[in-house]
Amino acid sequence: MKTRVVVMMGGPSSEHEVSLASGRMVYEALAGNMDYVVEALVIDRQGRWSLESNLRAVMPTPADAKAAAVPREYAMNGIPLLKSADAVFLAFHGAFGEDGTLQGLLEALGVPYTGSGPLASALAMNKGKAKELFRYHKIPVARELQFASRLLAYDIDNAVAVIESQLGYPVVVKPNTGGSSVGVAMAEERDQLVDALQLARRFGVDVMVEEKLSGKEVTCAVLEELDGSVRALPVIEIVPKAGAFFDFQSKYADGGADEICPAPLDPDTADLVQKMAIAAHEALGCEGFSRTDLFLTPRGPVVLEVNTIPGMTPNSLLPKAARAAGISFEDLIDHLVRLALSRSRSDHNA
Repeated sequence: MKTRVVVMMGGPSSEHEVSLASGRMVYEALAGNMDYVVEALVIDRQGRWSLESNLRAVMPTPADAKAAAVPREYAMNGIPLLKSADAVFLAFHGAFGEDGTLQGLLEALGVPYTGSGPLASALAMNKGKAKELFRYHKIPVARELQFASRLLAYDIDNAVAVIESQLGYPVVVKPNTGGSSVGVAMAEERDQLVDALQLARRFGVDVMVEEKLSGKEVTCAVLEELDGSVRALPVIEIVPKAGAFFDFQSKYADGGADEICPAPLDPDTADLVQKMAIAAHEALGCEGFSRTDLFLTPRGPVVLEVNTIPGMTPNSLLPKAARAAGISFEDLIDHLVRLALSRSRSDHNA
């Protein structure tokens, strides 16, 4: 009997269209596999669930602000669409789909799903909490400050003064939760900092301000095997071309960045980056797969963040690293589904 897989995508986050792009490619990869019957479940920006048979190609565009709360009846009406699923492939990015929300729902429903569980997903999405764990495990991270978005609305001058005294310039300002560099900006002086804080507060409850790191930007994916062991895939060097850093345009525009895989690193540095990616993956308790972004600074590699559901188009960074390791996109997607089913059976037997 064929395994019925539901590919879930979309959602109310600022990365809605990025998720649709990933979900469409995952759906097509599974649809070409004779072991599966595949359905596409799309959640729109308002939170309505629907099964779709015609997935259109989309060009990701940045959102203007974080999404509003989803009415509970939309989810209640959507849950029956999962009734026949043997497994769910989560192709979400950002809040709601990558932050543990849907993972918790699927756990409660007893439906196997790809990727990390609710806790690891929530920790990875919250950059501040993730960095607390990284420091505990002696994983190097950048210095940062955090501010509640609501306080910035009426006391931004005090925040600027604190940032200038404790971090100085230049700094990187970002929403504490979120991805795809949505709401992220750099600041080299006071006016830029004020603008960057105002931008970031539109996309999250908290805003993080980090020291700007210098050096090569690299990323390293970690993949779990069916026996529970993990391995790091080849390191990728990222050279932004469309922006001053690896921003939304650099990530998704044609020719926005050069992504060199394997990265031209000496063996010792590549090995250290891979070990740090595994350490970050395990510190958060990630499962299935993840991708860790780092900077190679004069003081050594520094971890930026961990993505628990990285982009899943054939040209995305994780599939590109898998391909360099001899794993096709179709085999990667198949492996992640098998991992989800294997983990579910192990949990049941325990």
